[in-house]
Amino acid sequence: MLSTSIKTHTIGLHLAVIVTLMLTVACSTKVDDVEGTDKLQKDEAMSTTCLAKMFNQPSIQYRPYVWWHWMGSNFSKEGIRQDLEAMKESGIAGATIFNLASAVQESHKPVGNNPWPEQTYRSEAYWEAVRYAAEQAQRLGLKIGLHNTPGYSTTGGPWITEEKCMQKVVMSKTDINGGQRVQVMLPRPALPVISGYSGPKREATFYEDVAVVAVPDKKDVKAEEVRDLTAQMNSSGQLEWDAPAGKWHVYRIGHSPTMSFPHPLPDDIIGKSLEADKLNAEVSAYHWEQVLGPLKEYVSPYIGKSFTHILVDSYEAGNQDWTNGFREKFAKMHGYDPVPLIAIINADPENYQRKKFEEDRAATINHLFIEGSWLPAKEKINAAGLQMFWEPYSGPFKTEECIPIPDLPMSEFWTNSNGRIGSGFIDTAHKAGKNIIGAEAFTGRPEISKYTEDPAFLKKSADGAFVSGINLLFLHHWVHQPFDSRYQPGMGMGWWGTHFGRNQTWFRPGKAFMTYLSRCQMMLRQGTLQDHEGNKIHRHLPEADIYFIVNQSEESITEKVECPQSTTDPELWDPYSGLITYAKENACVITNGKTEVILKLRSGQSMFIVFNHGKTAYKKSPSYIPSRQIPRPLEEMWDVAFQPKVGEPFQIDNFQLIDFSHSSEERIKYFSGTATYSKKIGIDKDMLVTGKRIVLSLGELNDIAELTVNGKSVATLWYPPYEADITSFLHKGVNTIAVAVTNNWANQLIGDEQYEPDFEWGEDRGESMGRAIKAFPDWFVKNEPRPSKNQKTFVIWSYFRKDSPLQPAGLVGPVNLILQEIE
Repeated sequence: MLSTSIKTHTIGLHLAVIVTLMLTVACSTKVDDVEGTDKLQKDEAMSTTCLAKMFNQPSIQYRPYVWWHWMGSNFSKEGIRQDLEAMKESGIAGATIFNLASAVQESHKPVGNNPWPEQTYRSEAYWEAVRYAAEQAQRLGLKIGLHNTPGYSTTGGPWITEEKCMQKVVMSKTDINGGQRVQVMLPRPALPVISGYSGPKREATFYEDVAVVAVPDKKDVKAEEVRDLTAQMNSSGQLEWDAPAGKWHVYRIGHSPTMSFPHPLPDDIIGKSLEADKLNAEVSAYHWEQVLGPLKEYVSPYIGKSFTHILVDSYEAGNQDWTNGFREKFAKMHGYDPVPLIAIINADPENYQRKKFEEDRAATINHLFIEGSWLPAKEKINAAGLQMFWEPYSGPFKTEECIPIPDLPMSEFWTNSNGRIGSGFIDTAHKAGKNIIGAEAFTGRPEISKYTEDPAFLKKSADGAFVSGINLLFLHHWVHQPFDSRYQPGMGMGWWGTHFGRNQTWFRPGKAFMTYLSRCQMMLRQGTLQDHEGNKIHRHLPEADIYFIVNQSEESITEKVECPQSTTDPELWDPYSGLITYAKENACVITNGKTEVILKLRSGQSMFIVFNHGKTAYKKSPSYIPSRQIPRPLEEMWDVAFQPKVGEPFQIDNFQLIDFSHSSEERIKYFSGTATYSKKIGIDKDMLVTGKRIVLSLGELNDIAELTVNGKSVATLWYPPYEADITSFLHKGVNTIAVAVTNNWANQLIGDEQYEPDFEWGEDRGESMGRAIKAFPDWFVKNEPRPSKNQKTFVIWSYFRKDSPLQPAGLVGPVNLILQEIE
């Protein structure tokens, strides 16, 4: 049976186009989100007439951004141009460049046989590529920015020395029996050693003494009982002291770099970069000079135009508990010297002063992080004509105090979650005047993001983020593809997803999903946030109230939405179809000066309800309530044109609808790409009379379908039920229906695993994680013919084996024409 949702939500984008064309009121409200940091967070309150005009195709400022990962030295101008043009085509507003290792994985070993060894990080070739990206972005009307450090965490680079690195307290302990003159060599404390992310083991060499103190060997030592012996140790570490009777613990206390470094680093600077001191304003200023200075030199014509922002990703740099001046700043804040307490707590972890001291130390570190790092960052970035985007969490600082700092505060959500963002983050941002709140979106673990993602899978987490209060997504990830387009899927970000980009099989039909995201973002920036709880979020405009309701469950739900003001004819604005209809059939009731709508949502559905407080000038699409529905099955035999994403196309006529993965024919079984099903159907004149509608129901399909009737585009169907009202596209007699169904990459990648590879794979991390290519093969680097005649794909990370389960693919059906009689 046809879903009851067809009553008001059948897809008919032609109707939305008609609605748009009939709107004659010019919308003067436009928020430019790039020229000046004040405009990014400017409150928006367009009239609902203007919103309706833009609802079908939101303007570019409401569209999502992407994180654009450049992998090692693998970048090219041709790839940059094609990537940016593809972003524009698919409905992306802009991108943030990251400079990462050539293979982001657990060990981050570089991919060998580098095709572009001369394109090192920050070389002339690199800066020329960044400038070219800004130039192309300006040509296309896109906005780009840069992550401040190589890798994705946090603030640092090859310009940071050990002296400027994050510092930590280190100490050595020497036990002494008192009652005598002591002459003893105090050993220098052991210094940090760090390794990982494929880098060499690195031991700190920089060290500076802070103090020498003696702690009596007893319980509950007070600070005043600690002896300061700093002046009694010479430069070589020799201590001379007339020690009072008793046992003493003598501490030589100093500071040394933590040796924390940004990661995962471009190949040529592995082992050559450190994290900047986060508690020191002078070091912070130095770091930002290194970041912003070259940008001013190489991309100055584009700053504030197409080059708009600097990003700081979520914090992964570890702890820091010292910097120059820490002792004095701590004492100024809390009224006592921290050094004796450092020694006391080391000697006696159960000391009664420990809790207060640790709270005071944490407060000092938080204060210095903000004063020494984040506020200077904002100041320097803005002074350069750019905006600061920041995920202010996961570090030894208070998130609630940091959220107000950046121009754009950001959170994140992963595809293995429901996308919900904590209410504390959202509320703090709004209290700070942040109308726009960003999120790193759809970060995917390899278990569930192995080129198997599609828009229907991604919608759930997106809806969760939107209903939480997020209204600007940064898609993770769009990896830069520097190679010839015959090498697909091509570059990836190691085992991480989600795999957006121009080499994605559903890149072009996926624009419909981008439009969905854009509609939601546009609506959720209007007016002021009132509340966000459970399945709905409410925003208030001077002339309307907007509610967004989602159903993230596996079952249908009924949600009551109550507007605090009396209004007539509430409207449903469907972000999936772009249609605007009246909510009359949803038990709309006006009582006691309030308007109530009982909204029924199928599993996964989402909807805006708009309560206008006055008359509106825009046209609404008609809503149809079928009194009778008659399914007319279409024959299972279709003519199918197969266009694989890589490889040669082929045609099969009179093809019976099946799941491709069940086929015995390998070219179908392992197919990844777009299969266009076509069929001619006869339509009688009496089927097209007033009071009747014809809906095409496609049944099961995998993963996304573009529907045309008689050569005219009807809709892109990317979420079930895959149904569309095709009445206005039909005519009496013979009609042609075409359904272009695109599946994901998995089956073709598994098909290629049936053959011996013509390159070498690296370490195998098991079926859930996969493996990286060990080195680019010579035939690839030299642009020679590929040795393998059977393998069609080329990818630097494989998630599959020859026996990996295939994914459902193609149009499975059953396909029906639903003949509706309308009340």
